[in-house]
Amino acid sequence: MKRLWFLPLFVLAGCVPPQSGSFSQSGQAPLPANTVALNTLPGWASDDTQAALDAFVQSCKTITQMPADQSLGGSGIAQQFAGQAGLWQAACTNGEAVTPGDSDAARTFFETNFAAYEINSNALITGYFEPEFPGSKNLAPGYQVPLYAKPYDPGLAALPRAAIDNNALYRKAPVTAYLSNPVDAFMLQIQGSGRILLPDGNTLRVGFDGQNGQPYTPIGRILVADGDIASGDVSFQSISDWLKSHPDQAQGIMEQNSRYVYLKPLGDLPDDEGAPGALGVPLTAGRSLAVDTSVIPLGIPVFLTTTDPTTQAPLDRLTIAQDTGGGIHGTSAADLFFGAGQDAETTAGVMQQPGALYLLLPKPASGQ
Repeated sequence: MKRLWFLPLFVLAGCVPPQSGSFSQSGQAPLPANTVALNTLPGWASDDTQAALDAFVQSCKTITQMPADQSLGGSGIAQQFAGQAGLWQAACTNGEAVTPGDSDAARTFFETNFAAYEINSNALITGYFEPEFPGSKNLAPGYQVPLYAKPYDPGLAALPRAAIDNNALYRKAPVTAYLSNPVDAFMLQIQGSGRILLPDGNTLRVGFDGQNGQPYTPIGRILVADGDIASGDVSFQSISDWLKSHPDQAQGIMEQNSRYVYLKPLGDLPDDEGAPGALGVPLTAGRSLAVDTSVIPLGIPVFLTTTDPTTQAPLDRLTIAQDTGGGIHGTSAADLFFGAGQDAETTAGVMQQPGALYLLLPKPASGQ
């Protein structure tokens, strides 16, 4: 689910000032002074670190197969200590050796192998998920809105949304599936992956297959500017509802976002696993995080503290950076994956909470 172009559709321009913390966009930064002990982080003692370790080990299965000098992203000390695959060998070896199901051992593993740094105490935490929509693999009555896979012709692949909506790719690009409503197709592209509920009772998993390279415009900003939705009420759900209740205006609004995301079939995937993220491993609900890899390397553990928007209860947990978001800049924001289904949609669709981010850097192996 390479959410390389993702920008929360409900975020207004300028509402979150960019902050880079101790990580510069270029060059090596000194170790920041605001190091913190892991056992002092809010919620650390009660978090299910075993679930985080499971996600971390998933990443290790991919990272340890990479060349040692393979870049994972990051800048400053994040790049220095975690920005190449070879830097993860010791931590991955130790993580894979932890007895499965032993939560105390999992917590001890992270406390022994990592040092924590607060990188942003004023970050925006958003959420994403895999929506579920009825659809068909073939054109059929009630299912006539195509979801295209990426065309082979680069010129066609770069067409803006308006041209694609007006059949510019008809019989010129593979069709992954057909949906019943163009709003569902648009919202599915925003999330970057999803599940198509087929008439025969089966489910077709679809995921990111590239994009057209056109500018991305969050339509939530447009609807707020036009007075159609109050700024405090903007969410995945409210935007979808507004578009469906205004079919005469919906296409014009959606086409103001020229970015079109191509979606491909993902094959057979376990129901309890998310689509593969930018790191190439299945995303884990509540534990996979999308980040800006220019400052935060893929594979790195990130502890976040925020609140659940539906209950206002603390949402403090250890996550693993396994995905990317083109609208996430620096350390000012991160995007938490919530899985699939109605519960995931309910929370992720309205998630835009203030929070803090703590980066866990692997301690150098003995002798380094």
